[in-house]
Amino acid sequence: MRQDHLDGLVTFVQVAEHRSFTHAAQRLGVSTSAVSQVVRSLEGRLGVVLLKRTTRSVKLTEPGERFLKRVKPLVVELAHAADEIADQACAPAGQLRLVASTPAYLTVLRPHLRCFLQRYPAIDIDIVLRESRVDLVAEGFDAGLGQDWQVERDLVAVALGSEQRMLALAAPHYLADRGLPGHPNELSSHDCIGYRHPATGAVERWVFENGQERVQVGIKSRLVHSDPVALLQSAVDGLGIAYLPHGYTDALQAQGGLRAVLDGWGRTIAPYMLYFPDRRSISSRLRLLIDHLRGQNPGCQGRLSELSGIDAKA
Repeated sequence: MRQDHLDGLVTFVQVAEHRSFTHAAQRLGVSTSAVSQVVRSLEGRLGVVLLKRTTRSVKLTEPGERFLKRVKPLVVELAHAADEIADQACAPAGQLRLVASTPAYLTVLRPHLRCFLQRYPAIDIDIVLRESRVDLVAEGFDAGLGQDWQVERDLVAVALGSEQRMLALAAPHYLADRGLPGHPNELSSHDCIGYRHPATGAVERWVFENGQERVQVGIKSRLVHSDPVALLQSAVDGLGIAYLPHGYTDALQAQGGLRAVLDGWGRTIAPYMLYFPDRRSISSRLRLLIDHLRGQNPGCQGRLSELSGIDAKA
């Protein structure tokens, strides 16, 4: 085997995975033109066209599909081997790419970030907020943070924290104007702010339990959001009652910007999960973050302060 046959394999895999020269260049930290030149050189040495390029898309040719299937596992294994050696040779360093739902980020990650970054100054974190399910490997993420429905079956998942409690919440000035509901069935006479689920596209149904009774409410939603922070801000603005997990609303309740209604009623949901592709190839950087978030550093638990960008109005 000639040495030059190995040149460009990492670049080709990145372009093929992202179907984009631009995204591959960003991941590799080089220019788009440099990526294009490397792929052209690889194609020239192999004597086949691996990628079809247009102004709008990049697609694999049939030889490109076969080549990717053969070389991708090898490139991934080489990368894991290099990471393991680097982890053993020096203090943890490098970048962690994370994707997180907004509630998971605000509840279990944001309160601990300052301490983690101070403790490990050579580790950088790149966080993308997204509410939908994500292909971690295809998009180049080390791990994800979210609810259990976002975790694919072939991923490793670690529970963070305890179960979450869904609560009906409203601004004090909304309740002063519209009154305080005493039972979930009374929500039909209130303005309720709906949430459109990213996986199904449907507006979520509100289910309440109090230990003795279970009630599913047909809410009247004049306002529907697909973004949790926008939904939360609308509740603070007095536009209606919202149904939200307690974790990232606690601070606003303590400040008086929101008030829980329907005392004793709510719904328990699973704890947030940190999930990643393969336990065998987990980097020391990710292992340290998992330990940190699971409370292995008791002196650095952090505290959820007020939400940045949320204006609490009394």
